[in-house]
Amino acid sequence: MEIIELNSRIIISDSRGALEEIVKASSWKQMNRVRTNQGAIRGNHYHKSIFELHYILDGELKIRIKNLKTKKESEYQFGKGSCFIVEPYEFHTVEHLTDSDYIVLFSEEFNPRNPDLHKDVQAYA
Repeated sequence: MEIIELNSRIIISDSRGALEEIVKASSWKQMNRVRTNQGAIRGNHYHKSIFELHYILDGELKIRIKNLKTKKESEYQFGKGSCFIVEPYEFHTVEHLTDSDYIVLFSEEFNPRNPDLHKDVQAYA
């Protein structure tokens, strides 16, 4: 998992308002807005090739990561303005500590006929 530090982002403001650079580089293929109620759990899966970039607009969440290749387990808590990337073969579970609103960018478009969405971790146990 990569945590993106947003301290060095560029913020341009004038009488019209502000423009804030969140992410530069890479080529993301799909963007979803996710609104989730407090207490709900999302995820419980991994991808073999997809990267997910999460940007928290509002709320707090806890994410548990298990890297299926290294077996390393980690837990993080994120709030408004946080940004992180979930990488392939990272089994991820997201617990919403409050009502949450966030953007998720995907490195590939979701293909319902061949989804890169896997829940069976037994092969990596």
